[in-house]
Amino acid sequence: MYVITERRTCGYGRPKIRYQREAWMRVKDPAAIRRARKARGFSQRDLTALFKCTQAAISALERGTMKTCGADLAKIICRRVERGLEDLFIDPSAEALPSVTTGTRTTQHAKAVA
Repeated sequence: MYVITERRTCGYGRPKIRYQREAWMRVKDPAAIRRARKARGFSQRDLTALFKCTQAAISALERGTMKTCGADLAKIICRRVERGLEDLFIDPSAEALPSVTTGTRTTQHAKAVA
């Protein structure tokens, strides 16, 4: 799903559209997906019929060759195998890194204000 985030004019007055990309989830443990699928009694072919994706995609997720998948596919997988989203996948947007600031900028700002 794409959402228009910004329209800018470039070149001959045509608007340039930038799209917000879909959120991606990283696979935490590929073998855990396979174990959860087998515990529920699903084959890879059964899951492909439920998810409307290819059997190769499910296989690649379970082998670890496909490191990420869309957030919607990750949620559907977790719902069908009755596992939590955080058990099988890592949300990279939730892993926000702290911002680092230097003291020089603050010091310069304090001198200019004083």
